[in-house]
Amino acid sequence: MRDRIVRTAAALFYVDGLRGVGVNRIIEEAEVAKATFYRHFPSKEHLVLAYLDEMDRLWKIELRRAAGQETDTSADRLTAMFDALLWEGHPGEYRGAAFQKASAEAGAGSAVHSRIAEHRAGVLEWIRLMTRQAGAADPDGLAGTLALLMEGAQALGMPTPDHDAPRLAQAAARHLIQEALAAATPR
Repeated sequence: MRDRIVRTAAALFYVDGLRGVGVNRIIEEAEVAKATFYRHFPSKEHLVLAYLDEMDRLWKIELRRAAGQETDTSADRLTAMFDALLWEGHPGEYRGAAFQKASAEAGAGSAVHSRIAEHRAGVLEWIRLMTRQAGAADPDGLAGTLALLMEGAQALGMPTPDHDAPRLAQAAARHLIQEALAAATPR
């Protein structure tokens, strides 16, 4: 039941936002009793946190999958992680990144805001680990820049005929990674 509630809420939150979806609608669409809902989630905030946990889990799986695709070097893995953005860009389906949308609705200092910050810190730390493995001259700086490129590409949304944010971000990342690795190579 818990998973069904979270899946239903995820679909609704993604389309209508956290504030645009009430508990009664989730209960109705998940086809669960009110008592069942509240047994699993004492409040809507608890459900939103479970939703964000699931989105975090899925995003990290997708990032690791993209970066782990048959690449030869750590530098290739860094560039390949931008392929994770491509699955989000299905025409008619992409409505923004879940964490960016939630961030726009979460109150500062709330548990939801904290969970969003934890997600971003976790992604940044994973990218930082990869930049260190690649041997970048400034792994922390490169990781921060790559995370910014990724967030920006997500914010710009799905590709259009004249603008493909995921591909542009990947091309920019490739250039930055090459420069960072060249700067680390003794001459």
